[in-house]
Amino acid sequence: MPTTVSRVPLASLAVDARARFHCAELDGEARDLLRALGLTEGTCMRMCQGGETCIIQVRGTRIGITNRVARSISVEPLADESARA
Repeated sequence: MPTTVSRVPLASLAVDARARFHCAELDGEARDLLRALGLTEGTCMRMCQGGETCIIQVRGTRIGITNRVARSISVEPLADESARA
């Protein structure tokens, strides 16, 4: 029986929660910018701060994004042992 992967909006993560990037429902230019910042499919990240400006840690770098953009990013929440952003 296949396992179901639970995906949620990045903006819904609690502070210190870790997740794996799945996709972004944004225009091409915005998706290209996210890729340039290191957010590619399968990338692990940690939510550092939520709110109007979300701060995430990706590959050792903290990135600030608006809550609107964070709501458009789909992630797979991970257990603490599964990823180190």
